[in-house]
Amino acid sequence: MTITQWHVPVDDETCYWYAMFTSFKTPVDKTRMRDQRLQEHRLPDYAPRKNARNNYGYSAEEQGKITYTGMGLDINVHDQWAVESMGRIQDRREEHLGKSDVGLIKYRRLLRAAIAAVEGGETDSLKMQDSATRAIRGPLSNDAIAPDDNWVAASEAADAERRDTCPWDAAV
Repeated sequence: MTITQWHVPVDDETCYWYAMFTSFKTPVDKTRMRDQRLQEHRLPDYAPRKNARNNYGYSAEEQGKITYTGMGLDINVHDQWAVESMGRIQDRREEHLGKSDVGLIKYRRLLRAAIAAVEGGETDSLKMQDSATRAIRGPLSNDAIAPDDNWVAASEAADAERRDTCPWDAAV
C-alpha cells in the first residue's frame, strides 16, 4: 500500500492535510485504516493527538534508543511537525541568501514570473500547461532502493513491477 499526501495551506498559519491510500493487490481495509488513524487523531474534529501543544509527543529517551525523531513511529506526526514547526509564513524581504541558496533563488524567481504571467492572463506560456503535462497519470510510487545512482530508473522499474501484478488495470 502507498500513501500520497498533500499539505495545502489554508492561510498564513494553517493547512489542510489530504491523504490518499492506494493498494495494488487487495482492496484497502477502510475499517483498519480508520482505526489506525484514530490512534493518532481524535473525533469529531479529527485533530492530531500529538501537536505543538504537547511537543508532538517528543521523548528524549525514545530519541536516544528507538527513533531518530523521538516522536514515535507514525511518519505522519513527523510530517505534521515539519509542516507546522516552521510557523507562520515569514517575511523574506530582509533575508540574506548566499551562494548555496542559488536553487532557492532561481525557484523564487520562476514562481514570481509564473504569478505575474497568470495575473496578466498569459497562462499559455506556463510549463505546466503543455500537452505532455496533461498526459501525466499516476502517482508514481518512489520507494525503491537503487543499486547505483540511477534512482529514476529504479523507481520506474519498481513502480512498473507493482502495477503489472495488480488485479486491476493500474497502467500509467
